[in-house]
Amino acid sequence: MRRFLPALVLILGLSSPALAAYDGPSSGYGGFQGPTSSVGVTTVAKALKAWDDAPVVLTGNIVQRMAGSDDKYVFRDGTGQIVVDIDHELFWGKTVTPANTVRISGDVDKDMFDPTKIDVKFLEVLK
Repeated sequence: MRRFLPALVLILGLSSPALAAYDGPSSGYGGFQGPTSSVGVTTVAKALKAWDDAPVVLTGNIVQRMAGSDDKYVFRDGTGQIVVDIDHELFWGKTVTPANTVRISGDVDKDMFDPTKIDVKFLEVLK
């Protein structure tokens, strides 16, 4: 045990400068830079037909909160409506009303006995 602690301190001390110098993918350490393919699921109608965990990007309006839930809402675009699961943190302190147009990104969530919904990972208020 006496040898383990100094070795651990030495390893952590030597690795700290390397970790502190890392500034993410944009710091010149590599990563992909180039075009990104578009997501195929871009409407509520397509999301309702998509497979489980399919990535989606939808633009429309959050029209109401589901009764009895803190994080489930009804989202509507020109092709239909679907339940979306949005964690409170994703609002980033912004107030969103049914009049606001929003863009949501996430995954289709298909459960066996529940209606299809979207698990939202990112919310952007457009206007």
